[in-house]
Amino acid sequence: MSIDKWLSEEDSKEERIRKEKAFKNLSEGEVKELKKKKIRNIVMKNEQKSIESEESDKFIDEILEFKEWLNQRTYLKGDIDKIETWIKNMHLKVSEHISGKEDSNSKKKLKEDYKKIPLNFLDEKTRIAINKKINGTTRTNSDNYYLRKLKKTVQEKLNESKYYEILEKILNLL
Repeated sequence: MSIDKWLSEEDSKEERIRKEKAFKNLSEGEVKELKKKKIRNIVMKNEQKSIESEESDKFIDEILEFKEWLNQRTYLKGDIDKIETWIKNMHLKVSEHISGKEDSNSKKKLKEDYKKIPLNFLDEKTRIAINKKINGTTRTNSDNYYLRKLKKTVQEKLNESKYYEILEKILNLL
């Protein structure tokens, strides 16, 4: 054994002793909170891994099915159209998988940001229409009307905000 390994073992023992002392100094409430956080992290990691593994397993199965189909063919010239469709379908699935991850993160962030808007900021029908749009439920014609109306008012306010920024800069100079 090398001396480096001995030194690293002593360091890890010292670290372990420091962590145990710090853990003993914590109150019961703090210990419970730390345990809850640890459990939450473990559960979240397991859920994410299981979802990703199922999707990747399906994709791998489809690739293997394509490989087997190709191996059975001896003359591919007549199967060019089928091969093109297989490859296009696989490409679409890969691009959907990549964009799906980005979309889900952005949708979660949008939902959280939307919850920060005060209730009295929007009227009830507009809020209902936005909820339907965010959750992907079917919208009525009146919902679409309120969304168009909101879009116009948002554009007007954004144009006005440019003028307020100019005025703010002027006031900051004084």
